[in-house]
Amino acid sequence: TSAGSRARTCTCAGAGRWNYGRILMTSDSSRTDPVLGSIHAATFSESTSATIAHASAKLMGTTANVTTVGGSPDVPEKVIDYLRHLESLWSRFRADSELSHANSNPGISHSVSAETIRLVQEMKRGHRLTGGAFDPTLLGALIAQGYGTSLSNPRLVTELPPSAKRRGDIAAIDISDSTLRLPLGTTLDSGGVGKGLAADLCAAHAMSLGALGALVDVGGDVSLQGASPRGNSWRLAIESPLDSSHRVSTVELSGGGIATSTVLKRRFVVGDTETHHIINPFTLESTQSDTSQATVIAHSAADAEMWTKVAFVHDSRQFFASAARHGFHAGCFLTSGEWITTKDWPEYAA
Repeated sequence: TSAGSRARTCTCAGAGRWNYGRILMTSDSSRTDPVLGSIHAATFSESTSATIAHASAKLMGTTANVTTVGGSPDVPEKVIDYLRHLESLWSRFRADSELSHANSNPGISHSVSAETIRLVQEMKRGHRLTGGAFDPTLLGALIAQGYGTSLSNPRLVTELPPSAKRRGDIAAIDISDSTLRLPLGTTLDSGGVGKGLAADLCAAHAMSLGALGALVDVGGDVSLQGASPRGNSWRLAIESPLDSSHRVSTVELSGGGIATSTVLKRRFVVGDTETHHIINPFTLESTQSDTSQATVIAHSAADAEMWTKVAFVHDSRQFFASAARHGFHAGCFLTSGEWITTKDWPEYAA
């Protein structure tokens, strides 16, 4: 637990129910899969060990890290190349990206990649599941709150058409197998869900290239697949938002996604008011709640990222209620300095 904070477990009715538990939370999946068990036995025996490879890069306005287990040692670099490709498709700071082209030309159908179709499908699904707490059409409002310039490169500025509204109409976005059309006034920001989905796609890409296991971390949105360096589960630390040298929790997972969002970073000053990057879709201003940082463990990093928004748009109570209804693990670092989790939070006990 971080210095100055207290930890407790939320005991809301149903909190911690985990629909994906048998797949994601098994501490050693080889116990239930005889084929995987044989692979583990051969790869992680006392006399042999799998190759561990790593690569990192500054991408998507953050730091991306890729770790692979087994397979060719150049797989992480190939995954980084794929992540660069995704950034080129989705960045709002690149006028030639598919998303920027659609934003700048509303009402027109654009031929786009399968990855961009998948991104918009995830956006629409996340908006529906979260009751609108996750809303990717708030780019106009986000820029009004001070986030129009890239934090990693101040020469990059988001350009929006004159028709852009602070909040768009996600239900009116038209997508097909290969085309995307945004209604007049609507613009999209790949934002956090873009990082989460990128992590998911890149982890799957690593496995397709022959890795036995992969961890892809894109700015705190983490996707996990296959064997860890230990041969079974992955262990990840969650930092305190107040002091990165302290951790509020260490979790043990065997796959899926985990995402952490905080309002204590990416802050801006507009006039005399300090703002941050998470926008309330109902007020069109920076959120205000009892939560400083939220972490979600779900079946994908994209889902985990979208669900964190409930804690900030509403509050920790509704966040944990959503966890109970939809079957994900939730953890909150409250403004009071208290760390609380759903009942079955997969804490690693050293």
